[in-house]
Amino acid sequence: MDEIQELLEDFLVEAFEMIEEMDQDLVELENSPDDLDLLNKIFRVAHTIKGSGSFLNFDKLTRLTHHMEAVLDKARKGELTITPEIMDVILESVDAMKGILEYIRDNGDDSAPDIDIEPIVVRLDAIVNGSQASSKSAQTENTSEKNEGEKKPKIVGNINLDEITLENADEIDLDSLSPEELDAVLEHLVELRNKKPKKVGNINLDEITLENADEIDLDSLTPEEADAVLEHLVELRNKPADKTENKQTEEKDEKKDNAQSQETKKEESKNELTPAKKQELTNEQKKKEVKKAISSVAEQTIRVDVKRLDQLMNLIGELVLAKNRLIKIYNDVEERYEGEKFLEELNQVVSSISIVTTDLQIAVMKTRMLPIGKVFNKFPRLVRDLSRELGKKVRLIIEGEDTELDKSIIEEIGDPLVHMIRNSVDHGIEPPEERVKLGKPEEGTVWLRAYNEGNMIVIEIKDDGRGMDPEVLKRKAIEKGIITESEAANMSDKEAFMLIFKPGFSTAAKVTSVSGRGVGMDVVKTNIEKLNGIIEVDSAPGKGSTFKLKIPLTLAIIQALLVASQEDLFAVPLSNVIETVRIVEEDIYTIEGKSVLKLREEVLPLVNMADIFEIEKVLEPEKYLYVVILGLGATKIGLIVDRFIGQEEIVIKSLGEFLKGIPGIAGATIRGDGRVTLIIDVGSLMRLAKETHNRKIVTESLKEAKKNKEKPEDYTVMLVDDSAMDRKIMRNALEDLGVNLIEAKDGVEALQMLKSNEVDAMLIDIEMPRMDGYTLAQEIRKYNKYRKLPLIAVTSRTTKADRVRGVEVGMNEYITKPYTAEYLQNVVRRNLGL
Repeated sequence: MDEIQELLEDFLVEAFEMIEEMDQDLVELENSPDDLDLLNKIFRVAHTIKGSGSFLNFDKLTRLTHHMEAVLDKARKGELTITPEIMDVILESVDAMKGILEYIRDNGDDSAPDIDIEPIVVRLDAIVNGSQASSKSAQTENTSEKNEGEKKPKIVGNINLDEITLENADEIDLDSLSPEELDAVLEHLVELRNKKPKKVGNINLDEITLENADEIDLDSLTPEEADAVLEHLVELRNKPADKTENKQTEEKDEKKDNAQSQETKKEESKNELTPAKKQELTNEQKKKEVKKAISSVAEQTIRVDVKRLDQLMNLIGELVLAKNRLIKIYNDVEERYEGEKFLEELNQVVSSISIVTTDLQIAVMKTRMLPIGKVFNKFPRLVRDLSRELGKKVRLIIEGEDTELDKSIIEEIGDPLVHMIRNSVDHGIEPPEERVKLGKPEEGTVWLRAYNEGNMIVIEIKDDGRGMDPEVLKRKAIEKGIITESEAANMSDKEAFMLIFKPGFSTAAKVTSVSGRGVGMDVVKTNIEKLNGIIEVDSAPGKGSTFKLKIPLTLAIIQALLVASQEDLFAVPLSNVIETVRIVEEDIYTIEGKSVLKLREEVLPLVNMADIFEIEKVLEPEKYLYVVILGLGATKIGLIVDRFIGQEEIVIKSLGEFLKGIPGIAGATIRGDGRVTLIIDVGSLMRLAKETHNRKIVTESLKEAKKNKEKPEDYTVMLVDDSAMDRKIMRNALEDLGVNLIEAKDGVEALQMLKSNEVDAMLIDIEMPRMDGYTLAQEIRKYNKYRKLPLIAVTSRTTKADRVRGVEVGMNEYITKPYTAEYLQNVVRRNLGL
């Protein structure tokens, strides 16, 4: 029973792989109906599934594949041309086969009551009979199956040499063979070894086996070599005993390499065993030669339960945490015992553990990696069916299908990509007649690419269709109440493109089975954000659109930026960090009651992290404010934090059942010092930030953390004048206010004192040596920090030109001498807000 179950599992694994490949090949065949090699390849797959299904008594599956095989057989004999209508029936058969296989997987038999194959069988028979006068198909097919590939067997004594390969030769009982049979077997094995290699370009196909295929450098192959290698591997998979002779030759040569020097090897290669030399050997020697020629093909792959890989990944995560802890301890020890001899030895051990841990981490991650081609392979069929349904001509070009992603991410991106591809075909590509009018080729093109970019995988979906007009998108969004007119007016083109991801948004003129209900693209955005991914959209009306999905390679171990908000530490995924900047409070602007930061040509919403998580403000803000610019798709925000800690590789840990689901928090990690640090969920944080941005002005938030200046003595005023008498007059006038007063005798001294004192206002004379009052005001205004510092000119210059210049350089008030003490007090009181 166990053997049957194992056979069934093997059959299903192979059948699902083969049928996925067949799906893609059929779409390719429709575009190249004269490609006989491709047709033969598809026929072999159908034949293999039929044979295996028959062996396992899956009658329904066998019956369906038998009739489908009859159509393919006629096509490969040139008696039938594959038209789109015929391909529809064949693809319908493939869909039914998939359904039956899924039922077998779930139930163990192929009854599949919901799948009726009879209408499909009737249509397949009609295709066969449509090209032939009589219905002699069934017998002919069976006969052709039996005769296919038959040739006269080569038999010596009781041995059929055609059944002997280098892979199964070790099963021969050499002692039971007669001398004649032994000679024939040895000669047959020598022929197999010395068989002329099949070469395409620089590639010897006979050296490629299913076991070593993963060692091929695919990037270095020419298109011709790549096609040949692919076809060769497919043939090997379907006829595994036919074309793997050279594997044994290589293994034999490797054994020789270990035992002999290079010169000896060269000498032996000149003295290959030939049939003539074979005659000189005794029976025992012949047996030894046969055993030498036989090398068992070691099993190159094993099946491992995914749970085991997950467990291994968790253990590696713990090892990474321990490595970080060890490095932290070493740094502490190095500071304490600087110069000690043992430090060098300890450093070597720590470095070695760090390197091995990193290599081990990469190796384990690779075991979880799968080529993205597993997802991409279903899209040629999707595009083909959808374009026929919509009456469009669309070509799909796939690149980078060998790019690898973590298994958990591969499972999550399938549905988002289906929506994106459907969107490109439905909304992007125009009908043929419209394309012709626009001077475009009748056939539209959709490109699907995958490539690495740093620690991210980029999946790019591009089309040469009608593109998107940002103004049209804004109007649609306003009509549907998704945005307001004022929001639309302030929206950039990139932000307008992101409107298509809003729930309920659709540009379709009518509802169809493909689109128009305003669902789908919002699901794409949600799913990609769950993977800590980013979506970027670019489009040009009349030229096409490009969608880029940027997804992290793995979700288990990530690079993060560690930041502090008040006394709490947070880890922000580095994949979402666009840049970090340092600003002062004067860089913050308020527009319509909302805080923003102008960064180069962009105006970004600005939010204090402490406000988002309602952290108690116990620490006063520093002189500078630190901002993390976060990006998620086209959305960017500035996040104010109190300080940057640094970049670190972190292991994501779940918060457990009781704490999971906290808004803005994705999990936690343990740092090198043993402290637990929360990891930011950027998608959720963006939503929280939007709410906070609407209700909290950052400048007010910062004031909450500042010590409130409630009394006059909390304020400091600087008096700048080269005349000691004038400074004394100002001091006497202001002493009654109760503010702190400091003095500087010219502009140079005033600038130096300003850097070391917290000043709330300055009274400045104009005529001064070394630096006059106008120049001093200009210098002060160069610093963002002092943009709002009250500067009050106190001078005997009374002309209108002097006053205008004072305003130009940044003076807030202009007082001319003489003045009364009460007047000066009122001006200072007003500027300080007393």
